[in-house]
Amino acid sequence: MQDHGLRTQLMELGILQEEMKDITVVGNWFNEGVWATLPDLFQQAVIPLLLPYCAKKVDCKFRYTEGCGRCGQCDMGEAFTLAEEYGMEPITIQNYEMLEEKLKLLKKRGCKVFFGTCCKRFWTKHCQDFERIGLPGILINVDNSTCYEAGTDKKAYKGKFENQIRLKNEFMRRVVHGIKNSSLPPA
Repeated sequence: MQDHGLRTQLMELGILQEEMKDITVVGNWFNEGVWATLPDLFQQAVIPLLLPYCAKKVDCKFRYTEGCGRCGQCDMGEAFTLAEEYGMEPITIQNYEMLEEKLKLLKKRGCKVFFGTCCKRFWTKHCQDFERIGLPGILINVDNSTCYEAGTDKKAYKGKFENQIRLKNEFMRRVVHGIKNSSLPPA
């Protein structure tokens, strides 16, 4: 993965050097021709915003389904609002198999890039899977304890993590806003 140029471009959009640790660039943006069309990315038919089910409140009726009631008791409502404001499609990911299926389907439908959020440990465990699927994306790290720190990653793999993580919604908003309003030339 050659993301140095993309990271430099993100910093030019106002992302701070110390914030780069919370961004993971997926895929080779330059070989896929994604960065050359960065200002036009929001013109594609589907701009997915992949969100982990574990950010929903543990007893939420939407925890294991698509959607959000926007009750304000977790970070998911704000993420759904972000998606709505920027014409993105929020997709709640329930488990790894669903993630792989969604990424393949999005790629088949002509999606050029995805945005999402997950913990660094999930990314580390599945980085080769993301690369194999080949859909470029930007992932934002989450806050607080995840299934990996809690030692319940086997349950989480099946979509049964019983804690709630926090999303970095304000940071996600800044990244999405910066890219959507980018007038930067290709790297």
